[in-house]
Amino acid sequence: MNVLILTNGEYGDYEFCKNDGIEQMPYDFVICADRGIRHAIKLGIQPHLIVGDFDSGSQEDLAYYREKHIPIEVFNPMKDETDTELAIKRAVEKGATSITIYGGAGSRLDHTLGNVHLLYTLIKSKIQARLMNPNNTVYMIDECIMLEGKAGDLVSLIPFAGNVKGVTTQNLGYPLEKATLKVGTSLGISNYMTESKASVWIEEGTLLVICARD
Repeated sequence: MNVLILTNGEYGDYEFCKNDGIEQMPYDFVICADRGIRHAIKLGIQPHLIVGDFDSGSQEDLAYYREKHIPIEVFNPMKDETDTELAIKRAVEKGATSITIYGGAGSRLDHTLGNVHLLYTLIKSKIQARLMNPNNTVYMIDECIMLEGKAGDLVSLIPFAGNVKGVTTQNLGYPLEKATLKVGTSLGISNYMTESKASVWIEEGTLLVICARD
């Protein structure tokens, strides 16, 4: 099951959502986390579930979806999880095999890093996931990934939770062949695609793959 989660992060002019094909609705299930409901309204998306403590989502937006009889789970603000983590847990319970998180990276660095750590939890559960905002698409891999874009697109490779061994790339400007990317260096920053498709394989570890746009 392909699940979309809308959070209260950066969306800009929503162009990245359109580039993701949201108008054709390629997702089986949609969850809004708190003020993600505002972005769902702007995108014309009707979620299947809304969760959060609603310290940022407006009561007007909530009322809009209540009138449409969308299930809403309200949590106490004094909770251990972020609203995004609550949404991810519900997605996993629904049987998600892949999760896309719109607005998962934003101006709040603490929330952005927290969401990156949630990707780690998902990849260890064999669930593919990515964070998207206007300037970044963030993946985490423990095996391989194929990227689609265009020549010149920036791709950064950053080790997560330890050194990453056996890194091999195809169609990246700075090629790697069974390389080791070590924690504490910037070696993998600002590589770039040389073709419309590129691939990254790793043999050991967990790797952040970030497709960045200035």
